[in-house]
Amino acid sequence: MPKNSVVYDLGCGDGRFLFLAEKLGYRAVGYELSLYPFIKCLLKKIIKRSSIKIVNKNFHKDNFFNADVVFLFLVGRVMEEVGKKLNGNLKKGALVISYGFKIPNWDLFKTIKTEPSETFIYKI
Repeated sequence: MPKNSVVYDLGCGDGRFLFLAEKLGYRAVGYELSLYPFIKCLLKKIIKRSSIKIVNKNFHKDNFFNADVVFLFLVGRVMEEVGKKLNGNLKKGALVISYGFKIPNWDLFKTIKTEPSETFIYKI
């Protein structure tokens, strides 16, 4: 993936993935609905003088047509809904990476053995 690619983390928590993506040269955007992790991430952003973008709102209200990668670390019960949201809202060649849970009715591109779960990769 080329440097300056756009990486989204849907449900980004305290932003660990975002800060790593930024360190690797990617433009990172995170969505977090819960207030405590959002504030924690925002404070880390300020302290690190980071250029990540963190949004405190439901990602279902936005589109992701400019995403090169979408990362998900969500609970299984929402994966079907997330799959419907992303289906048709990503550009050709984008990757969707889901830790722990598959996206129902999506064709799996690759599975990576990670601990304690697996990571599932989908290519649009």
